[in-house]
Amino acid sequence: MLIGDLGEEALLRQLRGIFNESAPDVLTGIGDDAAVIDIPPGSQGVWSTDLLLQGVHFESAWQTPRQLGAKSIAVNLSDLAAMGATPRFAMLSLALPPDIPVDYILEFCQGLAGEAVGAGVVVIGGDTTRSKSGLVVSVTAGGHIPAGGAVLRSGARLGDVILVTGQLGSAAAGLLAFENGVAERYPALVQAFIAPRARSSAGTAARESGATAMTDLSDGLASDLRHICEESCAGARIELERIPFLPQLETAADECGWDREKLMLTGGEDYELLLTVPGESAGRLREEIDRVAAVPTTVIGEIMPPEYGIRLIDKSGAEKPMPEHGFDHFAP
Repeated sequence: MLIGDLGEEALLRQLRGIFNESAPDVLTGIGDDAAVIDIPPGSQGVWSTDLLLQGVHFESAWQTPRQLGAKSIAVNLSDLAAMGATPRFAMLSLALPPDIPVDYILEFCQGLAGEAVGAGVVVIGGDTTRSKSGLVVSVTAGGHIPAGGAVLRSGARLGDVILVTGQLGSAAAGLLAFENGVAERYPALVQAFIAPRARSSAGTAARESGATAMTDLSDGLASDLRHICEESCAGARIELERIPFLPQLETAADECGWDREKLMLTGGEDYELLLTVPGESAGRLREEIDRVAAVPTTVIGEIMPPEYGIRLIDKSGAEKPMPEHGFDHFAP
């Protein structure tokens, strides 16, 4: 059956069955004009929203609908993780072509619901409408943080060390693998692209361990580090040889002629955390993130004076400027 045959009201009844999870801090959820929620005393709300468009961010042949649903909320939860927030709520809006199968959307929503439940998140509402060209997904996620405790991009200070979680460049290489018809050869890279994991517990641990600035790597190290430096009025020195990457990335780069350095620096959608912390706190922060999130954290550089700019240091000690941009939605 297609969405156009089922109709909006019948679809909404089925979606409500998937998402209608109760929680003590959700006073009114799906079924009314708006949601009513409680925020813990002494806390502040944190919200983020993202769009995923068929033909721009994904193709239906690249992943199952469940995988796409999980990714659709994971990218929002990554933004909350970058603030050090605890995720709690989400809203889902869908623009649906009439000829999309109902089963595809139900499986998509089951994937999103599974990822939400695993993160302690309740879906509290949303919207549906008709699309004339492809599936459009919009997710808004919210959570809370101790009042005044958000880790902003603007907090980096001279002498702070710069760290990243996980490995970089994998998701961009996974996309290249799809586009070049070699996805079956590089499963780890493909998995990084279609099934990113939000570093929620790592973000909370970083905040509690003294992180001074933080962002998630959605547009690539070059762009996202520049955001921190601009907001913090600082420069940065990055040691290229310290940037972590999967062995499969090096294999794929060698076999396919891809530029590994470019993928690590300017490839987007890794959704790892990029953060800064005073040097004396780096060891404790890394240990705490490993303890609560079981994800490696690597020191890749340090914050410098603003006049230094943002520079890369290669293994010979030579310096060069960091590329100006990572992924840009509006680049030609």
